[in-house]
Amino acid sequence: MHDYGISVLRLIRRGFLLFAFVIPLLLLSLGDPGALTMPGALTMYVAAFVLQYLGLLAERWYFFIEAEHSQNVYYQMIS
Repeated sequence: MHDYGISVLRLIRRGFLLFAFVIPLLLLSLGDPGALTMPGALTMYVAAFVLQYLGLLAERWYFFIEAEHSQNVYYQMIS
């Protein structure tokens, strides 16, 4: 079991939803697909990639710390 409070878990859940989905979508919509050679557009795409990657890492951490995935449920049932 974890020692994190409910407020930390809520913050992580909101954070990964923003970083994995909302913010990268906004950055991709701001970037101009026809101007990939411009440094500003490339920066938007790289930032979207990095933020989405960090958001997905946070989502995986949340998934395992919440301990409601099938492997933990199975081992809790047999112990």
